[in-house]
Amino acid sequence: MDNRQKPFGGTDNSLPDEQYYRQLKQYSEMDNTDYFDSYVDLEFQQYDNYKAKQQPSYSRPAQRTRRSPAASHRSSDPGRARRDPPSRRKRGGFGGKTEKHHTRNSQNKHSHAFQRNDEAVAQENRAPVRSEQIKGGDKSLEGRKKKSLLKRILITAFVLVFTGFIIYNLLALYLVSKVNVVETKKRDDSISAALKSDDVKNILIIGSDTRDMKELGRTDSMIVLSINTKKKQMTIMSLMRDMYLPLVGYANDGTKMYDDEEPDGLYRNKLNSAFVFGGAELLMDTIKYNFGIEIDDYVYFDFESFIQIIDAIGGIELEISDAEAKVMNDYIKEQNKVLKKDPNEGLLSSSGKQTVNGNQALAYSRIRYVGNADFERTQRQRNVMMNVITKAKDSSIFKKYGFAKAATKDLTTNMKKSQLFSYAYKLPFYMDYELKELRIPADGYYEFGSHKGGQSTVDIDIEKCRQLIKKELYD
Repeated sequence: MDNRQKPFGGTDNSLPDEQYYRQLKQYSEMDNTDYFDSYVDLEFQQYDNYKAKQQPSYSRPAQRTRRSPAASHRSSDPGRARRDPPSRRKRGGFGGKTEKHHTRNSQNKHSHAFQRNDEAVAQENRAPVRSEQIKGGDKSLEGRKKKSLLKRILITAFVLVFTGFIIYNLLALYLVSKVNVVETKKRDDSISAALKSDDVKNILIIGSDTRDMKELGRTDSMIVLSINTKKKQMTIMSLMRDMYLPLVGYANDGTKMYDDEEPDGLYRNKLNSAFVFGGAELLMDTIKYNFGIEIDDYVYFDFESFIQIIDAIGGIELEISDAEAKVMNDYIKEQNKVLKKDPNEGLLSSSGKQTVNGNQALAYSRIRYVGNADFERTQRQRNVMMNVITKAKDSSIFKKYGFAKAATKDLTTNMKKSQLFSYAYKLPFYMDYELKELRIPADGYYEFGSHKGGQSTVDIDIEKCRQLIKKELYD
């Protein structure tokens, strides 16, 4: 039944009900609000429960509810709840919800309120821990940054090393491709080396005035570069050209060297003639036979390549005497004619310590008639070679490359390209080895002689020379 039609008390002559009805109607007209459907009388509806159970019915929700003056008036009379119609009392709570439902919602709200309070307390309690965690996190972050920086440094270093490795390999392949590699001719396998070691590698360096190895002229310089990897030592051993020795091996025509006039049938001559009669192979076999060292590889330089090598490193410093300077100028004029230069180009103006270019260094190496003939000439050749190695070792990477390029441009060797490529890796380490020099024969191990038509020779004590070589190169 609509409350507009009948007063709340249920009787037509109930003055309080009629008065309350009129008030609801008046307020509804004033506020344009239907107060007849308003459920602001919640306290009155719960009055019976309050009386029966002697406990508060429920807590008011935190939500503010708009209340009419009539509702405020009615709330002042607890007994009015007993006069409300049953349909009115059944509709408990807000929005037509039941009392039970409303009580549960109220409890949930209180529960949420307490939960929010608990979370705030927990948040406050966690604040110091979180601060410590943040500090620890800063340390962890700093550690991660350091690790990340170290990782980037290592990656960068690896990339640089790998790139350098690739470039070095490409350059080594390029330089090796420029080398004139020739096949080794027939060797005398009957010759055995008394001095052998896996730690010692001997390479014969042959220098000649000829412009082409095929001309097979007499060799001006014969140097054994001995590399001892165990002792970390490189020895430049000069072999004097006038040593009178048996030439053992095969001649250019493929026949064995022999001499019917000699009791042992061996052909004897100066060492520098071996290259003329049988090339580098006969020279290596002769050295192996006489001095007992294993020697299977050689490199050949003519004087033009010699000049280019020294110019590539910017020249070398030499101490030049007055007599040497005078003879050098004669050689320089001769060499300029071959090189098609001005005859007076590069002449020395004085003696003393000075930096010389390749053409001047070649003239210095060829001097024979100043001092003790070939003995001092071999010393000059060793001086030049040791200065070249030292200068190349201390040069910039670009000069090192220029040196290697010049050295391989006109180089002739019997070593395979795989061997040369291997030496390209080992050479930087070899350059740091101790550098020593040796001359065979040493002082006191020879005497001058005359053979074959009165030619002047150097006759050596072969056994003493062998012992000296063993001591210096192998022991």
